[in-house]
Amino acid sequence: MSLTKPIKAASSIAITTRLVLFYLTSILFIMFCTNWFQFKALSEDLEFEDNDFLTERIIRLRAVIARNPDTPLVLKDQIPVNDSDRHIRYLVRVQDARGRTILESPGMSGLPAALFPPAVTGDQLGRGAKYRGAGGEHYLLNSAWADAFGDPHFRLVQIALDVEDEHALMVKYQLKMGTSVLIGLLVAAVLGVVITRKGLQPLQEMAATVAQISETDLHQRIRTGVWPKELDQLTLALDGMLGRLEDSFARLSEFSANLAHELRTPINNLRGEAEVALSRPRSNDEYRHIIESSIEECDRLSRMVGDILFLARPEQGFVPHLIDARAETETLAEYYRTLADEQQITIAIQGGGTVSVDPPLFQRAVGNLISNALHYTPTAGRITVTLTETRGGRIDLSVEDNGMGVAASELPRVFDRFYRSPQARLLHNQGSGLGLAIVRSIMTLHGGTATIASETGRGTVATLSFPGPQLAARQGDAAPVWPAT
Repeated sequence: MSLTKPIKAASSIAITTRLVLFYLTSILFIMFCTNWFQFKALSEDLEFEDNDFLTERIIRLRAVIARNPDTPLVLKDQIPVNDSDRHIRYLVRVQDARGRTILESPGMSGLPAALFPPAVTGDQLGRGAKYRGAGGEHYLLNSAWADAFGDPHFRLVQIALDVEDEHALMVKYQLKMGTSVLIGLLVAAVLGVVITRKGLQPLQEMAATVAQISETDLHQRIRTGVWPKELDQLTLALDGMLGRLEDSFARLSEFSANLAHELRTPINNLRGEAEVALSRPRSNDEYRHIIESSIEECDRLSRMVGDILFLARPEQGFVPHLIDARAETETLAEYYRTLADEQQITIAIQGGGTVSVDPPLFQRAVGNLISNALHYTPTAGRITVTLTETRGGRIDLSVEDNGMGVAASELPRVFDRFYRSPQARLLHNQGSGLGLAIVRSIMTLHGGTATIASETGRGTVATLSFPGPQLAARQGDAAPVWPAT
């Protein structure tokens, strides 16, 4: 049971909040664009109607001026102060070519002639100019030249349409649009929260399912439930993680059991020898023999502890050098020659090459393979160490024997710590099961690989694949040359 409390990770903005914000931003953008389009369309429609009204009034005034250029009373009848039919108020000013006012509606004096757009003579009148008075009044202004028959000069017609009602209408419309946007955003926010929480409910259910899985039931899988398609990758990843955790826990449990077994054997031997020594008085030679046996067991424990410490920190003191792999291998073969001769086993070395390695680690890895081969090769057997340079620039070192071999079912686990097959335990009960684990750790440290191929009754081939000098140089600084031994 863990004594540490789970640390709550610093959370950023919640997914629900993010989705609702994105949703509201989208809704706001859509509503703004829609309302802006409607506002613009309504404004242009009203302005078009107002301009059309001004054009119609100018055309009528032109006709009156053309028929009665010198009769102001007739013209005055066409300039009402209020248009009772349309409830539209407009103002008119008529000037001669010299700028003298002939006729002017009451209130028109507040609109100087300079405010009006340039007058045109043709039938195509331009758009009116908008003007806001000092008192806040809003007008649409336009002007045109009128042809007075019988008079060599034109008349200037200026007309101002009071558009205060339209302006008030647009202001009210803007307020209503703003109110509708606010209400729409509030409704959208509520709906967004509800919809988002409903959409994220499978994640909460998945989190609850994962929270129920402990180290005792890692065999459970998330994908057994019915999840949305969007969560397929997540469920696959979680199930893969659970599978790896289950395998790691199983290996850890097995490692602990194997470690206890390997430590128990020498400790029991030490205890047994001590009990035998104390069971009755013995001679000095007998005590000496018991002490020597105890020292051997202590050495075995010391080596085992050293191997475990090495596996925990294999990179400590790692210094790569360029070495002659054949020369180092021959030195190792010579070291094991005495033991091989006792078993009438031949050790042969073929090929050669240069590798960038830490020399002591290289010796340890290759030495472990040769030692294993000697332990499981029968009398008069043969061990062949072959060095081969591949096309990819790597150096392969293989140790081949014609021993008992390893069953196919055992091969995936031979590099596990403390793992030893039943047959290996029977033939060599002094081993710890750490030799090949150390070999793999050394190869991983060098950026290489360790593999084993075997056939029961025919022998085993263990292959170490090292990066060549060129590949090692690309990965880091050039390694110094190790002095020949």
